[in-house]
Amino acid sequence: MPPRHIVHVNDGGRHVTAYDPQPIPARHAPSSVTLTPPRPTPTAVSDALFNTQACLNCGAPLTGPFCAQCGQKKAARMGSSTVHKEAWERFRWFEWSTIRNALRVLPQPGTTAREYVLGQRKDHPHPLTLLCLAIGFLLIVLGHTDYLRPELPSEAAQRMYALVAGYSKWSFSLGAVAAFASMWMVFRRWGYNAAELLALALYCQAVFIALQMVNQLPLVLAPSPGLLKWHKAWSPWYMTALQTLMLMVALRQFLVLDLRRDGWRLLLAGALFAALKWQATQLYARAVVELVLWQMGA
Repeated sequence: MPPRHIVHVNDGGRHVTAYDPQPIPARHAPSSVTLTPPRPTPTAVSDALFNTQACLNCGAPLTGPFCAQCGQKKAARMGSSTVHKEAWERFRWFEWSTIRNALRVLPQPGTTAREYVLGQRKDHPHPLTLLCLAIGFLLIVLGHTDYLRPELPSEAAQRMYALVAGYSKWSFSLGAVAAFASMWMVFRRWGYNAAELLALALYCQAVFIALQMVNQLPLVLAPSPGLLKWHKAWSPWYMTALQTLMLMVALRQFLVLDLRRDGWRLLLAGALFAALKWQATQLYARAVVELVLWQMGA
């Protein structure tokens, strides 16, 4: 069999070895061959990637601001100006397809974020749209389970509950803040800007909220005071561990990391996320208590 050619490529500072396979003659081919899809390779993100006349979603040539084949608008690199503009466009054109596409994010938040950042945006929900949709559903579930309602209601307690419930809506962003901070501290030199890492953090936060809704199902299906008390005591611990694991999975998908080489970076990012989320939750809860007591005149 002819020798295989070896090609050495310098990909963004990383040394990659690629082999040029030779076709196997039919008479020598094995009777049963298992084909595995190739692993996705890291793609360097730069302004030049978006300076193209081809659609980044389907690859068809662009003859105007929209692709004639798939309909996607010509993608620009994510930045502070494109984040709010695209989010507003997705809110204005909200369809049920958003929910269908959102379900695709749950098993692969990192892959979805990478494809979105690299320009494949037609079939993926905007991260802000997805996050607001997830928060809306979670508020409905929490309202049904009375998760935040005080155990001994009174007139003062009801007023305090209303204030706490109003401020608690902002607490759903704490996971995204902790995720972004941990990503930025560990992977800020990997070629992605702040807006692109923020997109990944928002996708992760939407998945965190989806996990929280699943975590609330026992309280919906079999409500009881004992289960509610146990749930409030233990769910913050195992949910933080589950969210940390999901964050590391998303980072590996997004950056196409090698576990043997970059596993320590994933563990570091996960540890930072868990610590930052815990600290942010404690500080936020203390701030809410102080603010509510001040408003109550205590």
